[in-house]
Amino acid sequence: MFEHLLPAFMELAPECIPCLLGRVLFEAELCDPRKSAAAMRDSLRVLDEGFVPGANSAEVATRVHERAYRALGHADPYHRLKIRSQDVARELLPRAQCLIESASDRLEAAVLVAIAGNVMDFGIGGLTDPNELPRQFDSIVRQGLGANDLPEIRDILSRSKKVVYLLDNCGEDVLDALLVREIRSLGPRVTGVVKGEAILTDVTMEDGRRSGIVDEFDAVLTTGMFAVGVDVDRMGDRLRREMEEADLIIAKGMANFESLSDSSYRPIAFLMRAKCRPVAQAVGARKGDNVARLLA
Repeated sequence: MFEHLLPAFMELAPECIPCLLGRVLFEAELCDPRKSAAAMRDSLRVLDEGFVPGANSAEVATRVHERAYRALGHADPYHRLKIRSQDVARELLPRAQCLIESASDRLEAAVLVAIAGNVMDFGIGGLTDPNELPRQFDSIVRQGLGANDLPEIRDILSRSKKVVYLLDNCGEDVLDALLVREIRSLGPRVTGVVKGEAILTDVTMEDGRRSGIVDEFDAVLTTGMFAVGVDVDRMGDRLRREMEEADLIIAKGMANFESLSDSSYRPIAFLMRAKCRPVAQAVGARKGDNVARLLA
């Protein structure tokens, strides 16, 4: 089983430092470049304190962005970019739907479509503009799964009554809708989870209503917090109960992997594009792979 490949936790790696600082600079450019120096200084202070052995990458990233947002004086630096990402992804829907409907394996095709949406993540050396997605979409899907536990995931889904689906980026959520429909067609009740507060390009309840993804679920909860991924120590009782009772948790994106890889929640299917070497190495993939990994 895949579990032996995972680290005890997703530790903050040296490569995470320039990535985090680059993202803070990107946020400053989106908001007010005049405040970039202050945001970078505050971020460096957090990293100076937090870059210690055993530090979880998602927890440190949360503290970095919390301080950066405060320095920038902006609660949602990515707001306009999130709207543009959803608009671009919406234009791709007919193409994505056709791909799934013509596929010999609809579930695999829907998983690949949802993973392709995971590249809608900005400021970390990937896409620089939402309009890049249509040009890359077909090649990402044709690439297939480089890390593939889909047979095991499919088996669990076939027996599931309750599934929790942790959303990731705006734009990606539009394509997630197609996968959620495929999962619900197999019979389980699916609960979607959005962010409690705006952080990075992640989907909040407001964002999910705008894209329509909230209407695809049987129920929708928020994490109730400002956090990269999900901080299991700060979850509310209802979300905790849903995750404990789920037959399968589907976690989109690297941040959810980073925050949950060392948690006690099982089974979790991680669906993502491996956009950096530390995460790729942790999931037994290569950088740039499409990943469907099961932690059971």
